[in-house]
Amino acid sequence: MSVSKTKGILLQGKISEWTQDIVTEYQKNFPNSEILVSTWEGENTNDLTCNVVKSKPPPMIKNDASTANFQIVGCQEGLKNLKTDIILKSRTDQFIHNAKIFEIFENYCSSEKIMVPDIGTYRDKHRASDFCQIAYRPIMLDYWNNIPLYDGFGHVEPGEYLTKHYVLKIKNDNDPWTLILRKYFCVKSYYDDFQIEFEKLHKFENYKIMFDLAFDRRASLDII
Repeated sequence: MSVSKTKGILLQGKISEWTQDIVTEYQKNFPNSEILVSTWEGENTNDLTCNVVKSKPPPMIKNDASTANFQIVGCQEGLKNLKTDIILKSRTDQFIHNAKIFEIFENYCSSEKIMVPDIGTYRDKHRASDFCQIAYRPIMLDYWNNIPLYDGFGHVEPGEYLTKHYVLKIKNDNDPWTLILRKYFCVKSYYDDFQIEFEKLHKFENYKIMFDLAFDRRASLDII
């Protein structure tokens, strides 16, 4: 008889108008899952009804608005405090509405892979979506705990920096991206599987433009 795996949800980022509503929905949809918000010193978390860890934010890189280091520090600190078997890592300003998302991961994704949305995962360059990830905890630790902070050199986009370090430095894999993507990631639908709703798409036109570009470059859903 198989033992049920423990589930955890790591929400990383600044506290937004949506954060508590996201927590409330997850508490309803995933009642047996541990929920942890990893945010920054100075953020108001008084109204949050879940566990919270606050960290000192990394210094901004001169002339570079990259969020890579915020993701790295926030996830590293969150993972220290979230020790479930399977972890869904997402944003504090983004719903994943599908209450069966953990079932999809367990049924369709290898235990050695990270499940990511198709939008934000590119078919033509080293980039796996950083909207959210689901993986077993050792895979998450491998991905996040071994990455150095981005120094701003080369002006690399955050998702590309994170992905390249994982596959080129941690996995030491120089195969073509199409093969690498199949080895280490399981790509599922942003809309149909994850059922994502992103606050910034409701508020900022520039995010809609970037989202449309990412949609056009999205990876195929046959990558499982």
